[in-house]
Amino acid sequence: MDMGELVIEREFSAPRGAVWAAFTEPEILAEWFGPEGWGVHVDTVTIEPRVGGVQKFVMHLLEDPTKTSPVHATFTEVREHELLVGEDGPHEMTLNLVIEMRVEFADCPTGTALRITQGPLPAEVLEPARAGWESSFTKLDRLFAMHL
Repeated sequence: MDMGELVIEREFSAPRGAVWAAFTEPEILAEWFGPEGWGVHVDTVTIEPRVGGVQKFVMHLLEDPTKTSPVHATFTEVREHELLVGEDGPHEMTLNLVIEMRVEFADCPTGTALRITQGPLPAEVLEPARAGWESSFTKLDRLFAMHL
């Protein structure tokens, strides 16, 4: 299987603490995570942003909530307001792979620069995964615009 790594960089017009909270506070994550057409019920979210802590939630298709995509990761590295690294898998949804996701937070002139590195991923899912993140980030931009 041809494997690759997804790297996404995005700037948000929000302070670093707000972007960090979007990834670490269940109530906020449930408001934006998932591409358009998908949602997360807050009662499925558990986030323990510490080494060994878990990040668990279930995305569901809004048109058919029986179609779901669970996330069940364990944090391997955490530096508050700077870095979250977690591993998800192996299980069916990760194609029985262990997929690492690294989320880096930094200040930038417009607010916060975010860099996500995710992999290994099969080459054929790299672009759909990128599109999913970009769609999610559009929802996060709207959330920041409403609350900041």
